[in-house]
Amino acid sequence: MICPLCQRDVPSLESHHLQTRRKDKEATEGVCPGCHDQIHAMFSNTDLRNPVLGLDTIEGLLENEKMARAVRWVAKQPVTATVKTKLSAKLRRR
Repeated sequence: MICPLCQRDVPSLESHHLQTRRKDKEATEGVCPGCHDQIHAMFSNTDLRNPVLGLDTIEGLLENEKMARAVRWVAKQPVTATVKTKLSAKLRRR
């Protein structure tokens, strides 16, 4: 399975809710665990819901400079490795 963010061929994908308050399957996208962890370490659910930020699509996530940098890093990691993430300073303050 290919992650639409980092383009790695991974054994499994996790469902990421593109629109965080929706419960239906149509609002999800399969991403690898490393990218999924990065998304939630960098952005709060409020950020992900904010239409101005445009983080509710794969394309929107890739257009975000911080996320694009993180995805480039994840893409270099072995598929078998656990990708370590750090919470953004904004999320740590909560």
